Amino acid sequence: MKTLFLRSLLLISLTTSISTSACSAFLLKGKDYCVIGFNENWKTMPGMIVVNKRNVQKRNISWENLTTDNLNSKKEWNSKYGSVTFNLLGCDFPCYGVNEKGLFLVELYLEETTKVFNPKQSNMFWAQWIQYQLDNYKTVKEVVDHLNDGPNIDWWPNAAGSHFFVTDAKGNTATIALLDGKYKVLTDKEMPMPLLCNNQYRKDFQSAQKFDFMGGKEKFDFAQQGKWEDRYNRAYYMLQNYQYDQKPVAYAWNILNSIHAGEWQTVIDVKNMNLTFRSDLKKEVKTIDLKKLDFSKNTEVKFLDIHTDHLGEVNKDFQVLTLNKNNEYVEKGFPIGYDNKEFGTSDIFIKLKENIRKFFQSVLPD
Repeated sequence: MKTLFLRSLLLISLTTSISTSACSAFLLKGKDYCVIGFNENWKTMPGMIVVNKRNVQKRNISWENLTTDNLNSKKEWNSKYGSVTFNLLGCDFPCYGVNEKGLFLVELYLEETTKVFNPKQSNMFWAQWIQYQLDNYKTVKEVVDHLNDGPNIDWWPNAAGSHFFVTDAKGNTATIALLDGKYKVLTDKEMPMPLLCNNQYRKDFQSAQKFDFMGGKEKFDFAQQGKWEDRYNRAYYMLQNYQYDQKPVAYAWNILNSIHAGEWQTVIDVKNMNLTFRSDLKKEVKTIDLKKLDFSKNTEVKFLDIHTDHLGEVNKDFQVLTLNKNNEYVEKGFPIGYDNKEFGTSDIFIKLKENIRKFFQSVLPD
């Protein structure tokens, strides 16, 4: 009985761990539409939406750079493209985003992630690695082609990593996982449906093949397939059954809400460069017209709280991001992102906040 009880506790623990780190990303695409949908399913989180400028000189920031006296950077670049990103951890550290050319990139938790290390390349904290891709590339092919000559991804210490879902303005897609010390990439031909959750793509795809809508023998009952682990099946079913009605954005929102609404939800109409979003604390859908944003070098970095009270189109509600305001998000976001209760009161965190201020003092005003 004691063994059975312990096994039950372990199962509950594993189930909780899986469900609290679950996310879903997809691309709904056809001749006349190209719409991205993403659910960030984890917990209520602070965060900001950042308008990142083009033609800004940047340098890599590793976990060591963040938490020690070593502030030396081995890699520098100028951002080619402006972008809009959703940031839990402060400026230049997004969870996901889209650039002005329509390249979208998001990370989703993957338990079996390993480290890919090229001794010739510098290390870069995983969130900045996302920004680096948005700064430098405009197509899926460019991202994939430069993986091995790009920076090494620094994950959180003693924590699993993620895989990535990337799309571009032409409807190309790819998944990027780090497995067995190598980048494992699946592109359009290897992905019958542009959809990713928190298992390796092929595992979820093979599991879904048992259902009738995929040619299998088991009847798929959408109303009964409502568990966390059914998100991929439900999303695949809805994506496959979309009949173009000139309302693909509304249908993308329907998918997100039907497979478990996220704490952060985002839908991007890439053809019209229109972004809609909402949070669990402010459930009204807001709109950002990406075409109207100023990404020029001489403008100031702008931000908007993800839990904003503003409604409708929020382009005019963005404010100047200062060092102090950025550090407020760093203060709140890093302990949540690290998922480590002790980290928020540690000496390492004090050093991290000091270093972030030093890294961005030439980018953000006081």
